[in-house]
Amino acid sequence: MLAMWQKKTGQIVRPTYGEILACGALKKYNANGKVNKALTRLYRILVAESAYLIWQLRLEHRIKRDGLDPASEQEIHNRWYKQIDLRLELDRQLTNRSKWRKKALPPALVINTWRGVLAKEDTLPADWTNPAAELQVLVGREVTMMG
Repeated sequence: MLAMWQKKTGQIVRPTYGEILACGALKKYNANGKVNKALTRLYRILVAESAYLIWQLRLEHRIKRDGLDPASEQEIHNRWYKQIDLRLELDRQLTNRSKWRKKALPPALVINTWRGVLAKEDTLPADWTNPAAELQVLVGREVTMMG
């Protein structure tokens, strides 16, 4: 989460417990003092999905694994990116006006939310949110060897 946020904004952030619990209410502002909807949305997504994964991992460790054999760094890394990729795909699907009508997300909001963190973003079509397009859009990640 921290690396993705830094890639998007250039800022290093370490959310406090209070910010994690209240992530749905937090807002991020532009330099001119106005709420940046896309940045706020991405921050909320990253914090909420990260907290949910931590909760899942803890339950698995304590219940399924009987407190033994915690998840490896590589497993945690892969599961986090999978969760964020699933959220990105959900956002793409929620832009479908024919299905969601007035409740559909504006494609511009989704594009601005994920701009700067997608893999091979420069090769995507202008409206990569179109659910009819058979695209696989993934969150960009640095290839690292964990060991």
